[in-house]
Amino acid sequence: MELKGLFELESALKKINNIDTISRYKGIFSENFMIDNTQFDDIEDFFYFGKIEIKPIKEYTLVEIWMIDEAVDKYTDFSTWEEFLKAAELKGRT
Repeated sequence: MELKGLFELESALKKINNIDTISRYKGIFSENFMIDNTQFDDIEDFFYFGKIEIKPIKEYTLVEIWMIDEAVDKYTDFSTWEEFLKAAELKGRT
């Protein structure tokens, strides 16, 4: 019984972390930016249709970034994740 409780707690903490991470991405990739530059209304849809696990930017491995680059090239006006991210950050500053 105690082990089950630990797994439930871990699952709940992951969900909270995921919500926080999504909020941070939404702060970078605004709805207007997404509509203007992608096939989606928000960053969550991009992650979902790109089959990309949502996690903090610095936690992605090189292989995951390569997979994200493919999704960016397929679903956005950009070629790479870095280009997509920088454009969203610049748009957010204006």
